[in-house]
Amino acid sequence: MEKINLSIAYGIGSDNRYKLSYIPDSIQLSIYKYSIYKELEKSILNELNANEIQVKVIHLPMDTLKTDPSLINEMIINLRDVTGCKKYIIHPDEHIKSFINYFISNTPDNIILCIENYSWEKKKVFRSPLQIIEYIQSLRNTQHKIRLCFDTSHSEELWFDYKLMSYLLNYIDVIHLSNREGNNNHIPFNSGRGELKLVKFVNELIAKYKWSGDIVLEYMPEHHHKLISNVEYIKKLLNSRSK
Repeated sequence: MEKINLSIAYGIGSDNRYKLSYIPDSIQLSIYKYSIYKELEKSILNELNANEIQVKVIHLPMDTLKTDPSLINEMIINLRDVTGCKKYIIHPDEHIKSFINYFISNTPDNIILCIENYSWEKKKVFRSPLQIIEYIQSLRNTQHKIRLCFDTSHSEELWFDYKLMSYLLNYIDVIHLSNREGNNNHIPFNSGRGELKLVKFVNELIAKYKWSGDIVLEYMPEHHHKLISNVEYIKKLLNSRSK
């Protein structure tokens, strides 16, 4: 069985606590706006190469679905060629279906688009994990190119039910791991104030579900100082369960 890979979210154009040279493992490269990517493209890719940082996941710009899909497609293929990254996260905003049709027809088969789930009140085109999975199933011969990114801080407690999670994990390639407290999302996964039992969930990913894929710690900026120490903690949890 393949191992779970752990990464931290590292944003282009954001106020990160860490320089890339300080990151011991891999990252999710988070691109907040397409214009920021174009402005910083050469410098960020040079820095990634200089520090030999593995990019396991790339979060597409928040304005992806408001941008010419040919430009986004060009960006995806360029990033794949430079970083080797094959997994790309997208938010299920308006025009998601038309973009996916373009993506399926214009990207190589080994590039995967992962649709991120959201809480119901956000009123996205796709909100629940089951809505996303139902749409993936409707794609038939191109299902392998579209997967689910399960964001724990966007998820109600019901999705962690054993029967539901056993089903969801068949479609999940990436887990965005963070907790929530009320309306505050993306707090540390093991926060004592968090509403979700995510230490238990991480323990069960191997011991109970036999899942492998990418886990990305994605925290709000005020919690960035806990990212690397939390990665080390999760490694210990996973190693203890894989023996």
